[in-house]
Amino acid sequence: MIKLMKVLLLATLPVFFGASALADSPTKLDVADSHSVANKGKINLYRVQIQGLEFGKDQEALDAEVLVTLDTQPGMVFGLRLHPDSPPINKVMADTLRDAYLNQTPVTLQHQVAPGNKHAKIHVIQLN
Repeated sequence: MIKLMKVLLLATLPVFFGASALADSPTKLDVADSHSVANKGKINLYRVQIQGLEFGKDQEALDAEVLVTLDTQPGMVFGLRLHPDSPPINKVMADTLRDAYLNQTPVTLQHQVAPGNKHAKIHVIQLN
């Protein structure tokens, strides 16, 4: 009986975790997930700085090595960390931002931001 219960439990785990992983995933590529905001525009500033040199103060401090601004969002700064412990995809995202800046390619940046905050960490970069 215990063996049968273990088999049934293991059989239901992929269904449970698969459903929970897809819960916040958008159904279309051109919209942000339910916890993010999307901003579109051309990158008009691309800045790379050393680790530890934060941008902003207090609640708005952004710990990032790559900083960009969009022509459609004056005063808003978007950041990306390139720390040694950052995911490897962050390097690809930084290169994508650089290429978009050099080629003046419009981008969509998805990020999470607190209300009233003018600095955001980038989660998704999409070339339009």
